[in-house]
Amino acid sequence: AYKDAGLRIIGVHSPEFAFEKKRSNVISGAKKLGVTWPVALDNDLTTWDNYRNRFWPAKYLIDAQGTVRYFKFGEGRYDQTETMIRELLRQADPTVVLPKPTGRAMDDLTAGRTPETYLSTLRIRGYLGTPLVDDKPAVYRFPKEPLPLNKLSLDGTWTAGYEHFTAGPEARLAFTYRAKNANLVLAGTGKVTVIVDGRTTKTIDVSGSPTLYRLTDDKDPRTARLELRLDEGLEAYAFTFG
Repeated sequence: AYKDAGLRIIGVHSPEFAFEKKRSNVISGAKKLGVTWPVALDNDLTTWDNYRNRFWPAKYLIDAQGTVRYFKFGEGRYDQTETMIRELLRQADPTVVLPKPTGRAMDDLTAGRTPETYLSTLRIRGYLGTPLVDDKPAVYRFPKEPLPLNKLSLDGTWTAGYEHFTAGPEARLAFTYRAKNANLVLAGTGKVTVIVDGRTTKTIDVSGSPTLYRLTDDKDPRTARLELRLDEGLEAYAFTFG
């Protein structure tokens, strides 16, 4: 919205997972997301460290003199970020004509939304059920009690690793979440059956390198119990919610 007023965007891709270091994967992902601005690869996290970053995503606003004037770790505060963009553009050119504010606050949704959740033995949070066994196939069971909000559990055979969990025979995963949509990064070849509040809603065909798949898509935020049934050999990396 502010390109004609002088705003320029540069993306920096600092990978969380090994597969994200591949240039071809980054190019493919950027195309799928409709990213048209330049994206720099930061595989050794040099830029990440130089900017003292700690979170995905993060936003930095740099003025016309090259000074960092604003930063925001994580999602939310979109209206605050836009206000600062407008202020810096006016400082750079007092005669600039700015479009109307987009009004994309979104903080109400972000505040109550289930956070990004990694399927990693070191980074997982909100897990309930059979204790995780590191890097070895093990049989898991759902807890008898209903899963509270923002909690997940495993059932069937899984191999829990540092970067992802690999589905074994009769693998299932349950997650009680709140959001408009739920997404999961998956890799391998096979099918995932999606069950929401006891009703099968779709079957997803997974193929190839790690890709973000949309599991649910609602018009408004909702609280629901998500259950996934995964074919053996599929790899699950991280949940994101929108």
